[in-house]
Amino acid sequence: MYLFTSEVVAPGHPDKCADIIADSIVDRLIIADSQSRVASEVFVAGNHVVIGGEVTSKANLSNKDYEKIVKDALIGIGYDGKSAFTKEQCLYPSEVKVQVLLNQQSPDINQGVDQEDGETGAGDQGIMFGYASSETADYMPAAITYARVLSDKVYHYALKHNHKLGVDIKTQVTLDYGTKENFENCNPLSIHTIVVSAPSNEDMDITEV
Repeated sequence: MYLFTSEVVAPGHPDKCADIIADSIVDRLIIADSQSRVASEVFVAGNHVVIGGEVTSKANLSNKDYEKIVKDALIGIGYDGKSAFTKEQCLYPSEVKVQVLLNQQSPDINQGVDQEDGETGAGDQGIMFGYASSETADYMPAAITYARVLSDKVYHYALKHNHKLGVDIKTQVTLDYGTKENFENCNPLSIHTIVVSAPSNEDMDITEV
């Protein structure tokens, strides 16, 4: 056996919540000031959300503005405060505590980014990149493709049946390539393991889950 596993988290997972909140912050700042520069990090733990990093913008958002962005994002994800789950199992936007630790961008980075001729210079932010694979029609590796499809289906089921499943969902798919050569040639032989993690209502029995 030669096994390879990929994992996908749904929007309700804390990691994905943090990504969506960070995106929402960037959107709000760019809409208010198209020249905004944002390097924000978001951390979600329990009912706490911490926003940190550096911002240069004419938008001048207050802590209350950031708090509203966080709570609106959580409601959009599916944490609408009407869940059948306990506060230990689910985020309740009305009770989330938001801490804002944003500073002005470093003058050294400003100097590198601002150019006299209107061009944009290089800052200190990295760029992530990937590559195409022939394993699937969408040119993504098969394990991540199947894990994402599974995650999407379970997440949308949870949104429609929020009295049964919560939205903090994680899926894993492990493929067996048989040999390293098959792996390098993008030739999976079979699905070895599927794992789905999702909070279920305590009134549901395992067969219904």
